[in-house]
Amino acid sequence: MQKSLICSSMILALFGCGGGSGNANTVPSNPTIPTTNVPAAITKVSSNNGFDFYGDAVGKVGQNIGLGIHHPSAAKLVDIKWTQTSGPDVELIADHTNVIGFTPDLIGTYSFAVDARMCSSVQDNSCGSLSSANITINVDNQSANASIRLDHTAVERGRVSFRVDPLNSKTIQSVDWEQAIGINSVQAIDIEEQENRLFFEAPVVSQDSILKFTATVTFSDNTRATDDVYVGVRNTEIDDADGYFPRYSGNIVSENMFAYASDSPYATAVERCVYTNQINRSCDFSELPLIGMQTMTPSIDDIMDRVLVSHAWMGDRFRQYLTDSAVGPDMLRLLRGVTAIVISYEVRPSFYWAVTGAIYLDADNFWLTPLERDTLNEIPDYRSGFGSELQFIMPWRYVKDNDYYPLGRYPVVERGSRNFADLEADISWLMYHELGHANDFFPPSGWSSLSLNNSPLETINLPSINPDSDALARVYPLRSDEMHKLAKVNFGGDTATTGQKNTTADDVTDLFLPDLSTGFYNYYTTREDYATLFEKFMMKYRLDADSDIAIVSDNDNPDYNVTWGQRNRFNDPALQDRVVFTVNRVLPEIDAAAIQATLPAPQLMTAGATWFDNLTLGSAAKSANHLPKGQRRTQAQMREQIRQDIRIPTSHKDSDLLTNKK
Repeated sequence: MQKSLICSSMILALFGCGGGSGNANTVPSNPTIPTTNVPAAITKVSSNNGFDFYGDAVGKVGQNIGLGIHHPSAAKLVDIKWTQTSGPDVELIADHTNVIGFTPDLIGTYSFAVDARMCSSVQDNSCGSLSSANITINVDNQSANASIRLDHTAVERGRVSFRVDPLNSKTIQSVDWEQAIGINSVQAIDIEEQENRLFFEAPVVSQDSILKFTATVTFSDNTRATDDVYVGVRNTEIDDADGYFPRYSGNIVSENMFAYASDSPYATAVERCVYTNQINRSCDFSELPLIGMQTMTPSIDDIMDRVLVSHAWMGDRFRQYLTDSAVGPDMLRLLRGVTAIVISYEVRPSFYWAVTGAIYLDADNFWLTPLERDTLNEIPDYRSGFGSELQFIMPWRYVKDNDYYPLGRYPVVERGSRNFADLEADISWLMYHELGHANDFFPPSGWSSLSLNNSPLETINLPSINPDSDALARVYPLRSDEMHKLAKVNFGGDTATTGQKNTTADDVTDLFLPDLSTGFYNYYTTREDYATLFEKFMMKYRLDADSDIAIVSDNDNPDYNVTWGQRNRFNDPALQDRVVFTVNRVLPEIDAAAIQATLPAPQLMTAGATWFDNLTLGSAAKSANHLPKGQRRTQAQMREQIRQDIRIPTSHKDSDLLTNKK
């Protein structure tokens, strides 16, 4: 499955993995179902007004319930809307999709109405008028010890994830997953089990379908529990031959996207021009201009008019962030450099793409409630295995008041809600980074001269147009060729040479210290160097968040002792000119040089101390080993935290569509 993960996620480089020509009919068909040990077929639980319902016939309090709608004569359903008509209130977080999931807190009878339009083909112009159907289920108080999160709808050939959670303070020992035969005998492919999670690819379908999986959970006390989960599979139009996402990245995107502001004058353009399986041209600025081409002082409503989401809560959280965050005014200015903002459950990692002029944001940065978190696709970042043969790691983090920023830790199993301060911290570095990219390709100095008759792609490929990051690389270049090549291994997946495999943390320290970089990722591309400089400056200036970088041996170093590390390296005198160069171009409204003089000088970490002990620098530093016994960091906790701290930062998406700007 690893190959499939990589192909479906090559959304950054777009080097043609799995694409080039053909159409949906050339995709391998569903595997033949064996004649022995044939799994059970999914069965409907109710029918009404010509529609069939699939899902849980009876529910349990505290356990997730799934319901799906299907019409046997329709190629697909559109304009779906679920409404609860009776019973204790439940939150329908994806009420615009074929399959919904919810968790009842009370026993009782729950009734729902669903509206939909039936389409005779995959073409939207084949869809008829709105029809309605109703379904009722009963929820009893039977004890439930496991619950799968979350019944939902995916697109054919799209990647899907499920997670089974223990209930009632149980601890999972093992999970066995079983797939039922779906509607029209379809089955998922490329199935992979990882602990309590399931990953797979939705099958190719000729009409909307529904799949069912059952998880049998064995707990540490040797008791067992089961739960079922349902996923709708959308029949969709996919342009494999020319569609940008399918052809250049092998990525099939969600069909459940919609403009957050339905009354926006740009709603149709946002839905058509930035994130579909049919996009095969870059829309002209006359249809979808940069926000800065329309107004230099956009309001929050102006921004929300350009937001495209897979779930309404994502737009709610984005508006809340722009309204309540201390950095909201910055973001209103920086968002002038984009055509649209896409937030989706399946975007991973986040990226900016000059071909559309839009930013694409991983919704994992935006959730506040456990239910919102449940809607996210948990497929790992396809780059997470890159660089595994290297002998060093370079963890990074943001720190505030000598502790992690964001501060909170939210284990999924604990079902906790996140506070706004942590949401703000999680979103802000991402936004500064992505908008650094956007304002690199389309800087404020050039907005007034852009032609409405050109598209973002045509504009960026004009000989007279060059991203400011190219100028940064000419005037203040990073010097180490070795670090550039190591970054291609660690972030791009290049095969490590013998010499690179033998490069030690001490070797990397000797290469990194004399250079002008704030981190390892800066070496990957000039675009990442530019955006990262801006991000780190703004996080300290606006949110007083310190940025840490370290070099740590990954060879016989279980405590993650630091070979070298530094806080706020971006403000080292040797790097200050590079930072001012970048900030002045991305956000000319602020005086970068004057601000720089007020920011603290870099601080060195204590070499030989652990990455975690170096949270507190200077005379106040304390070892985690000296904490009270109940607060000491275990090896397992250290491994999990270091895994997060070596996460690969968000990315710009280069493409061979940018023919002159590679």
